[in-house]
Amino acid sequence: MQHKKLYRIYFTEFNDENFKKVVDILKEKYNSQVNIMKSNVIDEFRAIELYLDNDSYLNEIKSLVTSLTGSQYVRVDFIDTSR
Repeated sequence: MQHKKLYRIYFTEFNDENFKKVVDILKEKYNSQVNIMKSNVIDEFRAIELYLDNDSYLNEIKSLVTSLTGSQYVRVDFIDTSR
């Protein structure tokens, strides 16, 4: 299934267990499928696609991921390709 609207979340996480925890919490909290992307160049650079149609969660998602990872760098983009 091709998703037309999604959040793409970029962050750094060195610990694989903590990364899995972040993914599990996002799946449970937003009841959404996720796609995990990992950099081939820098292992700790991660990206997650969270499939949601509503664009109002941007700050909430950023705050949640920041608090779970302690990362200084968390970027969240809402992508709408249906237009």
